[in-house]
Amino acid sequence: MSQAAAPPPAPTAQGAPKAAAVIRGVFSDTPGRMRLLGALAALAALLFGAVAVVTLLADRAAASRASETTAQVVRVQGVYADLLLADATATNGFLVGGLEPPEQRATYEQAMDRVVRGIAAAAQAQPADGTALAALSTHVQSYGQLVEQARAYNRQGLPVGAQYLTLASEGLRADAVPVLAALVEANTARSAGELDRAGMWWPLALAGLLTLGVLAAVLAWLAKRTHRYVNVPIAAAAAAVAVALGAGLMAIWSAGNAIQTTRDDQLAATVALAGARTAAYDAKANESLTLIKRGSGAAFETKWQAAATTVKTALADLDALPSGKAAAAQLASSWSTYVGAHQAIRAADDGGSWDSAVTKASATGPATANGSFAAFDTTSADAVDLVGADATARLGAAGDGLRTSLILAVLAALTAAALALRGVSQRIEEYR
Repeated sequence: MSQAAAPPPAPTAQGAPKAAAVIRGVFSDTPGRMRLLGALAALAALLFGAVAVVTLLADRAAASRASETTAQVVRVQGVYADLLLADATATNGFLVGGLEPPEQRATYEQAMDRVVRGIAAAAQAQPADGTALAALSTHVQSYGQLVEQARAYNRQGLPVGAQYLTLASEGLRADAVPVLAALVEANTARSAGELDRAGMWWPLALAGLLTLGVLAAVLAWLAKRTHRYVNVPIAAAAAAVAVALGAGLMAIWSAGNAIQTTRDDQLAATVALAGARTAAYDAKANESLTLIKRGSGAAFETKWQAAATTVKTALADLDALPSGKAAAAQLASSWSTYVGAHQAIRAADDGGSWDSAVTKASATGPATANGSFAAFDTTSADAVDLVGADATARLGAAGDGLRTSLILAVLAALTAAALALRGVSQRIEEYR
């Protein structure tokens, strides 16, 4: 009985062992090891460049976003201040029967126009604020309509005009002001968060030190094997990486320092100025409402006192900041003059001379309530523009420094990789 033939052996893959043998052959001798070290040195240099790009781009992006959010803080605070300025102007204009003085009407319309344009600009600049700004726009329209109704009744000499104006002013504080306060708070927090994220340095430092370590190890190995103690191309590669690393860390430190200063000084000054301005306009509106609600305006005087306290606190905060000290001194002077004029108004009204109080409250001139308040308004507006522009410029300069260092790091990484390969190639040629 015949036996079945045994099956043929399964074919074995020969490609992988052959490839492994070739690789071992290439890197088993000294020239092969040199090639491996050259590739490792070049790879380390390129890795340094990649980490530098990512780190510096991230820091620059954070600085850019911080600049944008800081500008949004200034923009929203401008809307806040202009809206309360419009209300303060409208209420003061109602102290005179009939049509309000043309200059006051012009001031009101200009302020409301800036509010509308400011809301549109803020919505375009920061889409995250879109929903809140849409609600704010609706509240502003309602306020404007009530003011126009109050103005129409006041022109006819009807007392109901004062009621409409009071409803407009109270509705503004109940509806629009909380939205504005929330927007200011959100954008201030957003700006502070971006400022905190800027200035990241440790990935660049770690990558740079690792690359320098690899290049130093390659230099040491080549010196031991070839008895040539200096490999100029690889030494130059190490120098290029060291220079780029130092420049990058210096740029990050400089940007971080500028960002920290901006957050603690210019941004804080902007917030303090906005607080002083909005509280001042609130006080001015309540001053007029106290007189408009003749005989029953005590609650508005209480609100005036609270707003005046807020102004003093904000000016004290401003005075403690380097960028706000000069403005704080000027604002304190004009505010003190206004407070004195307000006290004269209250003395006349409390003494039974309502007509005299109205005359004092509606008069113009440097020493009057309106005149001194106008000085406060102008000085504070100029200070906001100056401090806001300074903050934006500082953050922009920080980003420019990071961009320069980024370009230098990329060039250094490419140069170091090429020099490392060239240095190893020289030793291979000499070895042969």
